[in-house]
Amino acid sequence: MKKISVIMPIYNEKLDWIQKSLDSIMNQTYTNIEIIIILDNPDNKELKEFLVKKESEVDNISILLNRKNLGIVKSLNKGIVKSSGELIARMDGDDIALLDRFEKEVYFLDTHNLDLVTSSVEDMDEQDSIIMSRNQHDVIGKQFEDEIKYKYLGAHPTWLGKSEIFEKLGGYRAVTHAEDLDFLLRALEQKFSIGLLGTPTLQYRIREKSVTLSNQLEMFINSLSARSFYKKGTLSITEPSKIIKKSRNISVADRDRYSKFSKSRKEVFYLFPDNKIAAILKLPKLFFLIFLNKYAKILIFNDIKRILRRVGVKLFYLNNR
Repeated sequence: MKKISVIMPIYNEKLDWIQKSLDSIMNQTYTNIEIIIILDNPDNKELKEFLVKKESEVDNISILLNRKNLGIVKSLNKGIVKSSGELIARMDGDDIALLDRFEKEVYFLDTHNLDLVTSSVEDMDEQDSIIMSRNQHDVIGKQFEDEIKYKYLGAHPTWLGKSEIFEKLGGYRAVTHAEDLDFLLRALEQKFSIGLLGTPTLQYRIREKSVTLSNQLEMFINSLSARSFYKKGTLSITEPSKIIKKSRNISVADRDRYSKFSKSRKEVFYLFPDNKIAAILKLPKLFFLIFLNKYAKILIFNDIKRILRRVGVKLFYLNNR
């Protein structure tokens, strides 16, 4: 059984969430695991005491205490350097891994001869209630490469990959709020094989005031930029500062409009599986917000291109059976 090093950065998560997250890892059906936690909030004494105590109680937990706030990229890279496993996995302190997560991911990785696997998730709210499952079909090989040009696949906290891929790429880079997409695209550029396990392996917490939600426009712009360099085959040799250049000039108004559009889009997305009428009634507001925001138009246009391409592939397959 290969050893898995689980990298978990912590900043301001609730102690209750962290405990549930750790329990979900320590109770996995896959048992050869080490957990490396990086505390990136040195001023939070309560978190520090909790984690130090946890390290003294559990043999396979190691705590790295940053002397100052380093951010997600440097914290993750510290965890990677500390890791000793043949496989490296990501985990966030507010998410909950399903009990057979690693067993399923390792099997998927080995069966399809992949270097890294990401997976779908179940979205849950701040009270641990499941909002919806993002269950979908598996995406492997050329199909993964084609789809990630338009859409992020899986979720960063679900990653599990061979340690070699993290070493070869030199870990993460400072592509603000899009460091995970930059990593995946550079890996593909360097001919590593990646796949999406369509079966959810993790409950992903949706937080009202998360860093991800408050920086959605920067994430979107930097993702567009990273994809642009990837399509040219030059992402790996492009400096992060050049990739994030455009996101430095966004206005407060643009940020606000995109945030409202994103919230409305998510409301429709969550409603549609169980209440199609309510979702349809929210569409006029969504279309109005799209009209107001140029970045929203780009996102919707990319969604349409991806859907049309997928339909075209299916039709081609059916016509050639």
